[in-house]
Formats: sequence, structure tokens, C-alpha cells
Amino acid sequence: MINTKKCPICRRPNDTVYWHSDPTDNSIWCYCTGKCQRGYSLYQYCTAAGLSLKEFLKADFAFEEAQSNEVQAMGWPSWFLPLFDTRAKKGLDYIKSRGLDPGVGDMFYDTASSAIVFPYYLGSTFVGAQMRFLEPKVNADGDVQKMDTMPGTRLSLLVYGSSQQPLPSTVKGIIVTEGAFNALSLQQALNSIYGVVNNPWRCWAFSGSGLGEHKTDLLKEQIAEGRKVILAPDADTAGLKMLNKAQANECLTHYALPEDTDSDWNRLLVSLGSEGLGRYFLNRVKPT
Repeated sequence: MINTKKCPICRRPNDTVYWHSDPTDNSIWCYCTGKCQRGYSLYQYCTAAGLSLKEFLKADFAFEEAQSNEVQAMGWPSWFLPLFDTRAKKGLDYIKSRGLDPGVGDMFYDTASSAIVFPYYLGSTFVGAQMRFLEPKVNADGDVQKMDTMPGTRLSLLVYGSSQQPLPSTVKGIIVTEGAFNALSLQQALNSIYGVVNNPWRCWAFSGSGLGEHKTDLLKEQIAEGRKVILAPDADTAGLKMLNKAQANECLTHYALPEDTDSDWNRLLVSLGSEGLGRYFLNRVKPT
């Protein structure tokens, strides 16, 4: 059994290696109070420690429950680079290969894990990030991983593309996708139709198909303020489940789905171009 009085990563004795389960999104985080003095996602911890998930779960770690409705201010990692930095060229090329203009949204390049960074803010405070690997990673258990989350990021309480502050009156509607690339694709497409300044739509990403209480309430607030809310998930099983839940909770006014279950909004951007996707999307919008 793993000695939980010694961190498998830094090998230094400490009170314990803590881990907690976030009850709002079922994510698991590990914290070393020894030399590491930091938290890791479960995937990061197992990879850095050279453990399989099976070995980790056999260990006798202490358990601490996460606070349910709190986010924390974070320092900006030095390895998160702006896309205009010459060291971020690999990330910039990847974004362009996805049909995206690098200026369409908030994106950076993570040199540590070779990934595109999607940051989250609450007001003007940086409170976390998700990273999309340029090349999928395979962990010790053979699972393929395309995304990772900055330790401590509370995805259930955060929305990519929104700081959750009041929106200007010029914004007439919100479009919600699962992933950040899909949100950026639709934002770029609708910018090409309306122009950046006059575009009445804001595109948000919920970082998956989960639709918890906090995000449901956010959408209901937008509807109460007189805005349209279009849910635009993928047309697969998870996306349809998200749509059904949103309809049951009455937190949308419209929805839009790609006609092909093998497509998503970003793939359509690549094949149709910005204006083509914009017109295609508007034609797919239906009232609930």
C-alpha cells in the first residue's frame, strides 16, 4: 500500500497527501502539503507519481470534502503564453487548423502540457482554466484524455466566455455549447454575419454536457432579463440528454442541433467557413 505520509511525487514526508471529491461535478483533486505545496487533478497526480488509477484508489489517503459554492483566485501560470508569443507558434497553428481566428476569444498556449488554454474569470479575477491537448494523452490505465483542468478550478460554477457579470443591453441572446471550440466557432460565425460590434449574440461554453443548479439559474436569469437562450449541444446522446434536462428545467427559449451526429459546430466551421456556419446555425434554431 502507498505510504500516505510521503508524497509519491516529491518523496518528502508531510502530514498526509490529501484528496477530495467535488460533489458538484464529481471531479477529484489531490493536494501535497510537502515539497509540492500544490494541487493536482487526479490524472496529473497519477501521471507525475507514476501510479495507475488502480494503485491510487488502493491507497489510504485522507479525505476532505470540497466547499460546494466557492471559487478561488489563482495566480496566472508563467507557462500560459499569449498566442502572439513566438513560443506559442505550435498552439497558434493548431487553432488556425480548427478554422478559428486567434482573436475571436480568450485563448492561450500551455507550454508545459502542449495544450490550448481556456481561462475562466469571475468578474476580473482569474479563477481557473481548462487545457485542450494538441495531441490526446494516454494514461497508465490506457484511457485517452483530450482535456485537463487546472487544479482547483470549479467547473460547475464557471462558464467559458462569461465572467458572470451583468451584460450590456446590446446583448439580446446567449448561445450555450458544450465545449469552448464550439462556442468560439459560433461566435466567429455570427460575428461574420452581424459584425463584431453589432453582434447581439454571446456564446458561452459549459465545459461539457453537465447542467447543474448554478448554470441552470444563470440561464433562467438571462431569460428573466428578456434575452433569448439557445442551447446548442452536440447531437449525440450526451447532448440530447443536456437538451432534455434544460427543457425540463425551463432554462432555454430555443435550441439548435447539427443535423449530423458525427459533426459539431467546430467541424462545420472548418467545412462551411465562418459565414456559411453562421447562416447554417441560424437556420437550425428552433423554439422550445
